[in-house]
Amino acid sequence: MIEIDLIRHVKVLGKPALYGSTDVAAIATENARLLERLMAQQKTSNAYQSVVSSSLIRCQNLATEFSLLCQLPLEISPELQEMNFGCFDGVPFDDLLFEGSDFEAEHQVDEKTQLLWSQLEAFFQAPADIILPEGETLSDFHHRVMKAWQNLIQQQIGIVTKQEESFQLEQGQVKKESDTFRKKPRRILVVAHGGVIRMILANILALDWQQASWHQKLQIGHGSISRILISQPYQDKQFDQAVKQTQYQQLNQQVTTIAMPFLEEK
Repeated sequence: MIEIDLIRHVKVLGKPALYGSTDVAAIATENARLLERLMAQQKTSNAYQSVVSSSLIRCQNLATEFSLLCQLPLEISPELQEMNFGCFDGVPFDDLLFEGSDFEAEHQVDEKTQLLWSQLEAFFQAPADIILPEGETLSDFHHRVMKAWQNLIQQQIGIVTKQEESFQLEQGQVKKESDTFRKKPRRILVVAHGGVIRMILANILALDWQQASWHQKLQIGHGSISRILISQPYQDKQFDQAVKQTQYQQLNQQVTTIAMPFLEEK
């Protein structure tokens, strides 16, 4: 059994904007609060065994410090980056233009460099159909994230399998003890982004990730945790045989928590 906590990074430095692939830092004080909360949890029986993070610094800085302090293995995954919003990525909303505005008329803004609110509104209303200039398509984003998710799960299953095989060799196939070992889940912390977490949840819950309402209505708060429980159809087979024969599509993936606040409000 594997338990994966998807935690969204804290708020970032900078004016309100679409921060996708833009490598903007998190607010240091908020990061410190989240790190303190994670460290406190790590001292309990719910400790993590591994950390995975997006390669963007608003996620990676927290993941790196947490893994170093707790001496946990860390994997940095570029595929878990937020969606690339192209020319709109990292541009403050205050800097976007309205069509027909006085500024546009007075300064004769080049059409190729215009960033209009109407373009962004169209994307918000139909994210699967509208591609922002130089941006990533929603379909490509979905494919990238799901490939990373599948690889992560298969990698963790491989680790659990080796641990179980080693345990059985050391304990001489003692079934009762082996069952106890197996029931204790391997816990993984994944530090990622709101859009990435929505894609993973939509896939597991069999919801339409192309719908604008999914991205607009599901609020993934900064520093919140969404928890996924992954198990396998063991039946009466030996553990290692079940793992080797199980395909990703056959895994039981259950969402147990969605966007649970992890930091106390200030």
